[in-house]
Amino acid sequence: MKRKETDFINILGIGVFAFFSILEFCGSLDYFFKNLLIINEADSKMILWLPEIIDLIVFVILVVWMINKYINPPEINTRKVLTKLIGIFFGIIILQFLFTYYGTYYLMEKYSSEFDLYIEGVKDNYELQSYIAFIPILKYMIFAVILLTKRAANNNV
Repeated sequence: MKRKETDFINILGIGVFAFFSILEFCGSLDYFFKNLLIINEADSKMILWLPEIIDLIVFVILVVWMINKYINPPEINTRKVLTKLIGIFFGIIILQFLFTYYGTYYLMEKYSSEFDLYIEGVKDNYELQSYIAFIPILKYMIFAVILLTKRAANNNV
């Protein structure tokens, strides 16, 4: 009985940390890509949309891959997988912190005119920004649909 409870907690932790790791990785990718577009003086509309679209596509790919990988897992050491995912999650968080703390300051200092252009361009796109605000909701909806369809397909087999 104790073994099943421990495995359940580990499996729950695997799901939680895998999901949060994917979200944080995609958020980092969005942030890095947005800064790259800003310093290359891309159009402000493209800077608003493109990182979000790439973020969404990478999120879907990673979620589908992760679910396919663990939908019918062979015997795995749940403790080892959980420990690895916790390490990956905190590694991503630390990299995000370091980039925002050191990298953003450096980029804004070195490319201040590019960031000023971006800020001026964004001021004219409030409607577009409101549409982009729905993308995180869309991510959760896609995640729910993927989970439900994979579960239904797995039950039919």
